[in-house]
Amino acid sequence: MRSLRHLIAVASLGSLVLACADGTGPVPTGGSVGLASATAGVMAYGKATTTRTTTTTQDGSLGFLPGSPRLRTYDTTFVAHQGWQQSFVIFHTDGNYFMVLDVPSSAQFVDANGNPVPPGTAVNLRAKVDSTSVSFEFGPHGSYFTGSRPVMLWVYLKYVALSPGSALPDIWYQADSTQPWTATSSTADKAGNWLKVELRHFSNYAVAYRK
Repeated sequence: MRSLRHLIAVASLGSLVLACADGTGPVPTGGSVGLASATAGVMAYGKATTTRTTTTTQDGSLGFLPGSPRLRTYDTTFVAHQGWQQSFVIFHTDGNYFMVLDVPSSAQFVDANGNPVPPGTAVNLRAKVDSTSVSFEFGPHGSYFTGSRPVMLWVYLKYVALSPGSALPDIWYQADSTQPWTATSSTADKAGNWLKVELRHFSNYAVAYRK
């Protein structure tokens, strides 16, 4: 299984990278995450003078750490090509990465009308990230991927306000703003640096704790 470090190397060697525009957020992400609330607290992070404080939004999704650097883009469109291996990255302004979307060459993009996209076709994929909560929306809404290898999403936790002493949160999925949120089968590395999940549908996602 490839690591985030490998994906960043791939992106820097020629894949399309999301690192150009400055965000103008906040950007709504299509619905509330009525699913969890983390216990407030502080936990050591880095030097003794640095603390990590748990914060959540009113809807239950986790927030970014106070004073953390903004993302370089909060609402952007990137171009994928059917049948190409590509990795797309959203960075913080300090150069740390926030999100990696890894699309294997075997992934078949299917549009919202259920039509598979022909090989080589350019597809505009939109990513909208909320500026305060760790929630985001992928579009075109209702489109999805099939294929032997799934599209993989990594969310890096360096600037996410985690709850001290608890298990890592999950990535949650919402089909649209009228539907309930459900926890995905997301996994994390042993050090708790990132969360990873198979992404089959382009809809709403958020990072939050289970109740």
